[in-house]
Amino acid sequence: MLHDTFAVALAGKEKVAEAISPRAWLFAIARNLAATSIRRRKCAKPLAQQVAATVEADNPELDAMRDAAARLPDDLRQTLALRLRDGLSYEEIAAVLGIPLGTVRSRLHRAVRELRRMISSTRE
Repeated sequence: MLHDTFAVALAGKEKVAEAISPRAWLFAIARNLAATSIRRRKCAKPLAQQVAATVEADNPELDAMRDAAARLPDDLRQTLALRLRDGLSYEEIAAVLGIPLGTVRSRLHRAVRELRRMISSTRE
């Protein structure tokens, strides 16, 4: 949590000059990250191991999706993994990768478009 707080703070370091209290600004970042983390834990209910194993074993579409994702360019694959596997927000992805928020959005859009194209071409 500490690392994430400072990663977000460094990504938005120009905003600290606008803050009335830099300390309060930093605490607000930490509070928001903590709230996001708690919400994610409440929303995500783990599947039983047997159910998860059955879903993965009997799902050729999932295999096709993984194969297509592996063929994505590195920048798209990395951005998509941070969003889907790690559950990071767009802002957090931007902070981790050190790129603008708009770039995160365009990469995710391109990644989904490419995955759809690759999967539809394998079905034909």
